[in-house]
Amino acid sequence: MFEVGDRVFYGVVGVCEVEDIAAPPIKGIDGKYYYLQPVYDDKGIIYSPVDSKKVSMRTIITKEEAQTFLERARNCKSDELLNQKITPNQYDEMVKSQDTEKLMHLVRFLYDIKNERAKELRKMKSADSRMLTTARKLLYGEISEAMEKDYEQITEEMDNYLSVL
Repeated sequence: MFEVGDRVFYGVVGVCEVEDIAAPPIKGIDGKYYYLQPVYDDKGIIYSPVDSKKVSMRTIITKEEAQTFLERARNCKSDELLNQKITPNQYDEMVKSQDTEKLMHLVRFLYDIKNERAKELRKMKSADSRMLTTARKLLYGEISEAMEKDYEQITEEMDNYLSVL
């Protein structure tokens, strides 16, 4: 069980802070709920049942794990896993998995697509572009929280690493 003040990774929203644990102010709903405030989203409070099995919630990665992911991103050109092909039907599964490694693989793969299409003077498909935006937000948000660094700084650093050909 999480405590008030904990930072958690929630569903496909990303990093949230547990602001309270109580019954929500909604008629007819009882029981304990986490009041989750998304850190990198303006969606407002999310109410999630404490005992819910529908939406995954986990603690965010540690600073050491985040540092490891930064190193992997820095060396992504030689990382076989980060350069493997992904099919479009795997995109959703990878985002919903909450697996930081899979998110980084997805971002790297989608940047490869973007770069290839740019060489041909073509835009990225809108579905791929949306997926890249989502995966970046989830991955970079978690890394910036774990590293206790500014989101924009992590975004710039990770993009510089993962978008290289």
